[in-house]
Amino acid sequence: MKSKKTWKDYFLSSGLPLEQSVTKTLEILGMEGLTEFKYERNNEVGILTVFSVDVYGSQIYHDALKQQLWLDIICECKYRHDNVRWIFTPHNFGRWPLASANSMLIHLDQMTGPKVIDTSQYSRLAEKFRLCKKGIEIYENDLNNKTIEQSINQLRYGVINKVLDSLLHQVDKLLGPISPIFVILPIIVTTAELWRINDDVTIKDIREAEEIEKVGGKLNSLIMYEPPDNQYTRYSIELFDRELTERQKMKIDKRLEKIENHGYELFKNVISSQQPSFFFVINYEHFPEIMGELLAFFGDTKLMKKRERPKSIEEILKETKIPE
Repeated sequence: MKSKKTWKDYFLSSGLPLEQSVTKTLEILGMEGLTEFKYERNNEVGILTVFSVDVYGSQIYHDALKQQLWLDIICECKYRHDNVRWIFTPHNFGRWPLASANSMLIHLDQMTGPKVIDTSQYSRLAEKFRLCKKGIEIYENDLNNKTIEQSINQLRYGVINKVLDSLLHQVDKLLGPISPIFVILPIIVTTAELWRINDDVTIKDIREAEEIEKVGGKLNSLIMYEPPDNQYTRYSIELFDRELTERQKMKIDKRLEKIENHGYELFKNVISSQQPSFFFVINYEHFPEIMGELLAFFGDTKLMKKRERPKSIEEILKETKIPE
């Protein structure tokens, strides 16, 4: 039987029109130099391969002291036909550091000037999004377990390569005597509907529900929490150790010991095992408005604060001492 698909069905399925539309939207919002972000890593059979994330660009902000904040957008685009749904299980921001709003974004401010990111401001951003955990793609008569996972992996490996690139710029002051703060924002844009199952839903509720509206809500955007696995952690550690020279590692070590009471090894291990863990997922129809809100958030001067003197071990012990 001859397929009823037309040229435009195949062209849309390629994802190229979605990438073009996302790029155009970012250009309208003021971003320039948008391109693919390419990086190398071994594929599933161990062969070094060039991978890429669909859209990459930067937005540069300045404060009164000329401290720069560079917002790097790394965006993976997933076109899906009508009636395809991405359904996510619920999760919530907590007090545990790895899953708290304060840990939501990757920022590199250790090697910069007098300003740092005020991570307490991230809670304002977290209030605008629902947090989710696992997700699955569902068609009318089928499902796909891999689409969302593959999108996350493409972004994750792209992000850590961008982290390395940003760190190299800071260590060697390639952008001037006062290095900018880098914030890296991983985003998935999709034409699929986004649904989040309600927090208190049980298996019984799902079995009895005829429509998804009975057990979940449709969203314009969400944040997915997906911490790194061991394979990614090993890759990241090897990447840092291989690409940074001993001189660069020593400079990072000395700087971190001065401002944070720890050195390069801990910094590398924390980045590799914990970041990125949060990914923004945005329905394409709402991408312009949501992206506009994100850019406005990072343009707020309250996002940066003066760097504080690190507390000594004695001060930390005194603060945590149990009263007699």
